[in-house]
Amino acid sequence: MATTPESAGPGPAGLPPLRLMLLGNGSRDEARQYVERVETAVRTVPDFDLVGIDLTANSDLTRCPADVAIVVGGDGTVLHTVRRMDGRPTPVLGVNAGRLGFLADLTIETFLERLPDLASRRFTIENLMTMSVTVTSVKGPTRVFRALNDAVIRAAPYFKIIEIGLSIDGESVMSYRGDGLIVATPVGSTAHSLSAGGPILPPNAHMFVVTPICAHTLTQRPLVDGGHKTYELTSHGEGIATILVVDGQIQIPLQDGDRVTIRRGDPPFPIVRLPGHSFYRTLRDKLGWGTYPVGDRGPRS
Repeated sequence: MATTPESAGPGPAGLPPLRLMLLGNGSRDEARQYVERVETAVRTVPDFDLVGIDLTANSDLTRCPADVAIVVGGDGTVLHTVRRMDGRPTPVLGVNAGRLGFLADLTIETFLERLPDLASRRFTIENLMTMSVTVTSVKGPTRVFRALNDAVIRAAPYFKIIEIGLSIDGESVMSYRGDGLIVATPVGSTAHSLSAGGPILPPNAHMFVVTPICAHTLTQRPLVDGGHKTYELTSHGEGIATILVVDGQIQIPLQDGDRVTIRRGDPPFPIVRLPGHSFYRTLRDKLGWGTYPVGDRGPRS
């Protein structure tokens, strides 16, 4: 659905109004309610120009007519937006209508409180590293996917141990045996990779992290390496069902000998950071760092 308000007056310091577009998952009642609250608030600010509202799932966002796209939902909604914008991304500001929320990290209340900062253009744009995932199949076409978080090769039903060969810049590194292998960007390091025991990377790092899932031997550990390198993963084991999962949303069955090539994506993905944003504060808030378990009264004197 799309709406266009009446034209607004000039913005701060004679600048034109900041063009905003609201995006969200229209299939979720809570997300629609949040969008309505955001729309009501935005329309009261003369320094904004609300150019549209899109709650559909598959519309083309490569020509988004806004300066900032406000994405209302969880991190999955932001990841889906990344692919819909493809190689022409619009800076995104995430408002959390989901659960944890690292990409959509603002609560609706915080967002409404910070509207004056947005209207006055008191924000920065952080360019997040993306990945390009190329699947070269032995029996099918070559396909390329754009991702922000990660690419995961894992066992499919009946969930047997699988073997995945890894090479970096053409040099063989290791053959992993276990339930699967994750290659994640810095942003994706706080997602599936973290759950599998991988390290946390700051979002401005230009690195990939390779994390085994339930490795068959204790010597296989996460590996952090350069974002400028090329990573090639090859699944081995004829008759063993294997699947590639991109950003937790796209699933591609793999056959023995299929190759998955991962490189740093171009362009990066721009995300809006309002004043006071801190990566470490986000970790403390989202992961509960510094809090004490239930029943623990804290440090003793």
